[in-house]
Amino acid sequence: MQDILQFILKNITTVPEDIKIEVTDEEGTSNYIITVNPADVGRIIGKEGKVIKAIRTIMRVIAIQRGVHIRISVVSENEPQNNEAVPVGTEPQVETSTSEPIPQDDGSITVEV
Repeated sequence: MQDILQFILKNITTVPEDIKIEVTDEEGTSNYIITVNPADVGRIIGKEGKVIKAIRTIMRVIAIQRGVHIRISVVSENEPQNNEAVPVGTEPQVETSTSEPIPQDDGSITVEV
């Protein structure tokens, strides 16, 4: 199943060599954590999440045929790793700040809280 997911992602992304798929098994469910180049995260998710929904549908059909359960999550390569993947479609809690954003050399923005 990982090969099929790799094939789909390779044909969607602009930087296919940055694709990493980590597979973990928890309580009978295979978790596929997809890490891609930050420039490709929008391509993977798609407008209103349509692309990731289509990828999940394809993978769900294959999983049903094989009698397994799967979960697919997408993370960006430059996101901090906190041992907890946020499934696509859920919004992480973001604290607001009154200070000004500080642009960094790597293109990210730092906001002091």
